Amino acid sequence: MKILYWHRFVYKMLHIFLKPYLVKKLNYSYEKAKPRNYPYIVLANHNTDYDPFLVGLAFPDQMYYVASEHIFRWGLISKLINFLVGPIPRVKAITEIQTVINILKRLKAGANVCMFAEGNRSFSGETGEIHPATGKLIKKSGVSLITFRLDGGYFTSPRWSKTLRRGEMRGRVVKEYSPEDLEKMTADEVYSAIKNDLYVNAYEEQEKNPVAYIGDSLAENIETALYICPKCCRSSTLKSQGDRFFCSCGLDLKYDAYGYISSKNDDEPPFKTVLDWCRFQDARLKQDIERIKNLPPDELIYSDEGQTLWKADRGRNRLIAKGKLLCYNDRIVFEGEDNHKYTYKFDDMSDMNIIGQMDIAFATNNRQAYEIKSNHPRSALKYRELFKHLKVRKH
Repeated sequence: MKILYWHRFVYKMLHIFLKPYLVKKLNYSYEKAKPRNYPYIVLANHNTDYDPFLVGLAFPDQMYYVASEHIFRWGLISKLINFLVGPIPRVKAITEIQTVINILKRLKAGANVCMFAEGNRSFSGETGEIHPATGKLIKKSGVSLITFRLDGGYFTSPRWSKTLRRGEMRGRVVKEYSPEDLEKMTADEVYSAIKNDLYVNAYEEQEKNPVAYIGDSLAENIETALYICPKCCRSSTLKSQGDRFFCSCGLDLKYDAYGYISSKNDDEPPFKTVLDWCRFQDARLKQDIERIKNLPPDELIYSDEGQTLWKADRGRNRLIAKGKLLCYNDRIVFEGEDNHKYTYKFDDMSDMNIIGQMDIAFATNNRQAYEIKSNHPRSALKYRELFKHLKVRKH
């Protein structure tokens, strides 16, 4: 119980000192939340690394955040974070029952909990997939639910970019559901309500209320999200520099402060938004998946050099090898600089996800977690989407 009081004290101090900095830096405005029931779970959409702080500013009470387990592998910094705010760890690429147990334990102790329902930031500007089990968790908790929406985050800090832009960010409570409200709803109805409350299409909002997001090198690293050239239909051929991105086939485009894509030659661009481009990639993969599924087992689909393979253990990351990543229709292979090959079959993998901008996280069925990092911009999205579509086809 003493640790709960300590975390509440730290929360208030962070609230006082971070508020002026974040409000000014991100041009952030928000509606103050006025919870009617305690304790509660807050579910929010997720687009920037600042989101936990931005949601926290709107609430008068301390909350425990569910956080990706990789932040617990930063040595001394991780120990400091744990001491100050005590986040609840969740391993990406592993659905952990322990995470649910820890959430329920904090709620039982009278603490509030905040979760980002997607569990991942969006590459496209559209709210990502929310796990169907979220509705069951909310029902099981027996506490109230508050849905909180953040707007402007995608253009302020696109997941594919390393630069921050200044425009506008806004936060507001969408709805508070009391325990009595939730009691009357099925888990599926709770899940549908969450999806509806937290759905954001950044480009729809930009159409309604255009805002310029000013920054440097606006297009750099956009190839971590856009991995298929719509002109030549090749993968991994796009490169970026400054506000421009281009392909060796002659495609030359610009990304502007409003988040729109234009052609350098004043021609009509293939797509005007990152969202439309991502939808094109997804549709093309769905269309092509049967052909990919029937490829010879040794026909290469994707490959990237300059990669490192890590074994992810709680509290540390252990480097296994440096080399290149190869992807086939039933497996990924990491070929080390010493030519040793580490093979991970899709059938033996429980999930694949993305940490940050381009770190690939995957887990095996025996709950071993791994990460693959790159020393240059490359798309982790292409690997995850291929895995996801192939996995769906088999189940």
